[in-house]
Amino acid sequence: MKPPQMTQAQLSTQPTELTQKTAHKHNLVKTLVQDAGTLNVFTFQAWVKTHQGGVVFQYYSQTNNTGFTININALGHIETLVNSQLLQIETISTLGNLNDGYWHLLSITYQYHELTCYIDGEEIHLQQHSIPLSDDRKLKLTNETSTLFDGEIVNINLIEQCLTKHQILDYYLQPQHQITLTDNNLYIYPKNQIKPSTNFHPNFATRQEVMLIIFNDTDYNFSKQNLNTNNFKKQLPHIIPAHECCAYIIESNFGQWPHFIYLVNYHSEESTNITLSFDILKSLTPNRSHIKLQLSNELEFDCFISQSTSSRLTAEIRISENVVTRQVTHFMRFINEVRSHIPSENIITDGQYYAEQDFWVSTGQQMLAYEKACQLFNRRLQKKPLAIIKCRTRQDVKIVYKTAVDYHLAISVRSSGHDHEGESGETNSIVLDLELMNDIELDPISGIVAIEPGCTIGNITSYLAQKGLMLPHSTSASHALAGFIMGGGWGPWCRKYGMCCEGLVQAEIVLGVGETQVVSAANKPELLWALKGGGGLSYGIVTRFFVQTFALPPSLLKFELEWNPYLQDGQQLQQTTPTLGLLERWEQLILADNHPSLLGTNLKIQAKSAIVEEQKRPLASSVPETEDPMFAKHNCIMYGYWEGNPASLAHFIKTQFSEVGLKPSRVQIDAMGGLTQAYGDELMESWNRETIQDLQPILNHRMTELINDKDIQLYKNQRQHAQDLLRPAPHKVTSRLAHSQGLKQGHIALIESLTSSQLIEDNRQLGLFTYVTLSAITGDFYRTLGDAKKTQSAFAFKDHAYIVQFQAWWNNELQEQVLMQANPVYTRVNRALDWIDSCRDATIANSSGAFINFKDNTIPTARYFGKNYPLLQQVKASYCQDPLNHFRSRKSII
Repeated sequence: MKPPQMTQAQLSTQPTELTQKTAHKHNLVKTLVQDAGTLNVFTFQAWVKTHQGGVVFQYYSQTNNTGFTININALGHIETLVNSQLLQIETISTLGNLNDGYWHLLSITYQYHELTCYIDGEEIHLQQHSIPLSDDRKLKLTNETSTLFDGEIVNINLIEQCLTKHQILDYYLQPQHQITLTDNNLYIYPKNQIKPSTNFHPNFATRQEVMLIIFNDTDYNFSKQNLNTNNFKKQLPHIIPAHECCAYIIESNFGQWPHFIYLVNYHSEESTNITLSFDILKSLTPNRSHIKLQLSNELEFDCFISQSTSSRLTAEIRISENVVTRQVTHFMRFINEVRSHIPSENIITDGQYYAEQDFWVSTGQQMLAYEKACQLFNRRLQKKPLAIIKCRTRQDVKIVYKTAVDYHLAISVRSSGHDHEGESGETNSIVLDLELMNDIELDPISGIVAIEPGCTIGNITSYLAQKGLMLPHSTSASHALAGFIMGGGWGPWCRKYGMCCEGLVQAEIVLGVGETQVVSAANKPELLWALKGGGGLSYGIVTRFFVQTFALPPSLLKFELEWNPYLQDGQQLQQTTPTLGLLERWEQLILADNHPSLLGTNLKIQAKSAIVEEQKRPLASSVPETEDPMFAKHNCIMYGYWEGNPASLAHFIKTQFSEVGLKPSRVQIDAMGGLTQAYGDELMESWNRETIQDLQPILNHRMTELINDKDIQLYKNQRQHAQDLLRPAPHKVTSRLAHSQGLKQGHIALIESLTSSQLIEDNRQLGLFTYVTLSAITGDFYRTLGDAKKTQSAFAFKDHAYIVQFQAWWNNELQEQVLMQANPVYTRVNRALDWIDSCRDATIANSSGAFINFKDNTIPTARYFGKNYPLLQQVKASYCQDPLNHFRSRKSII
């Protein structure tokens, strides 16, 4: 069928009709015919609005039999067919859903046999198929076009130029520029026709408006830089006031179709460097509307669009200072308020946050004080708090805590800083340092001692021993009571008196609202229960602990038994005793019920390299050999407290070890301090730590005055007290607990974990120590404790045999620390930390859980509290008055 014939009058009026008028719903799309020349380069543009699509436009040159057709199919995809003089090009867009009933700018460019399609100025992907042109593929158009277009089309332009992507986007954003485009040497077909009308949008204009609800959370009053114009009936005001929430309407003064753009700039009246700019596009197509803000670095914003329709765009915008600026502002206000209550010497910062010269000056001396105050016991961790506030009284604690909360600052609480993960001094927090709260007060009638949280175990035990009393303390003198007792508190009295938390009868605590409560069996007993082994900080800030003491026995000894000792000259093991036999024997002793004099004990087993040294391998072997765990030999030391005289202890050692083939290579017995000695100075730090001094020759002499037994070589260490055991040192720990009958089938897996290829043979010479300590829980106390009393503390592992603590420590001697990063130990530390991780993840039968006093942040929180975790969560929610979890750390109850 031949293309339709059109009169000269039709040719002269057709473009004007297509440009000026709207093709209304269900009207046939007209066909434009041009007989003069070919269309080798063109851009087609039109605004379309449809639900079902149809033919958008057809063009045909009868002279050259070239042309094209544009169609929107039922799925909203754009189909294009172009006949050039050589090729037939068919395309379909991969983007559908154009039939959404909203206005869209459809742009198609053609050049060098390549078609490009744009929707609202954005290029979309086309699938293109090109076929050489033949007679049967020539474009054929008729007057009887049957495909109806369901919708509206306006502003059809066919331009003899391939517009760039930038030009098309600009046209979409500024549709009124259409007239400029057609006036600037771009031709509307047919050529030399009348210019299109300037009334290029439909006669019915949709009223469009933007509602902005602006929350200005800053201290700045923003003033508009560009004056109001007549382009908008309503717009943003001259002033956006500080700390106010206001709603504003933006509405164009005349019909801007199909969208309008609103640009406005503000600057702060207080500082012209603080700027705020709005870039708003309101479109009849809702998903094209947007709000963009540009702010100075000191500011940040949130924008929530709650409504977007053809007529209305509604958004909530919150403008605030950015996190750093806001924190500094709040911190300055916090400091200024706290200064009126806390002496300046007890407020430690790095001096960089404020300029009050009469208060602090950022000097090297101040920086040194700050760095010292930041130092945690675990030097592997470096935290930078905003400030360390040293509190002396309960009132100081309340003031600092409430002020920090008022100014939205995080808090940390530190009594001695011994938290193994450094959670007592977190970066960007206000640290409430309770070190100066170290009073002790004893009620001689009840034997209950009131202890402030900063009091160290060394001071507590020495004070009580002078009065013939004691509490279940730890093996270390340097850490404070607070974190120790709230985590459970294992120590050398555990088998007879249980964990330290079992003796807690009352506590004075600052709750989330900043008020103090005294909790006891009569007042909030559930909260007291949670403080007894439910972890530190979670429930509030404890300012005093009331602990029941017990009488010191008349004769108290501490002892060490060592097997497979290290040779002092070369640190080689004297391998005589299999580790498995010692481990099984130690388990039997703590599980037996006939050793009441053994008050508490642990077994330390040194880890070692699994790879046999090169010179020790068989000549024919090129593969590293490993030790059979059944016969592996490690350095082992058993530590213990003994109630009785030296002779009874010697008999215990002889019958339980020497006579069963496990004779120790070294036996050391010392009397504990009491009425005439500082008990705290005699605590056995080496139960959990090692010292580089252990690598030096020990000056010993035989102790014949205490024991007359030829089978026991008893030595007393004449060396000075190992002070480096008290010093901070880098380390990493992890833990689990053995079930009620011990590891049993898990013995081999434990020994295998202690013989590792991740460790290097001579680590000890560099001061890198890796070992496990097994700390006995089971004993007379928990064995005879009734079911009712077992529920009186939150410590969840009363029925377990012992705690398994894997540890790695390094550089805990001054001569090693002075090397800092030039220390060869750092060529090995990563492997030692990998060893800790592998121990944490190892499968060891009959073990589970973890011990919160030996915190490892890679262990899930619930595992530390076992079956008690859900109840602890309920207690915190019910009693702590802390709904926003201000009392938080990585392992706090939430």
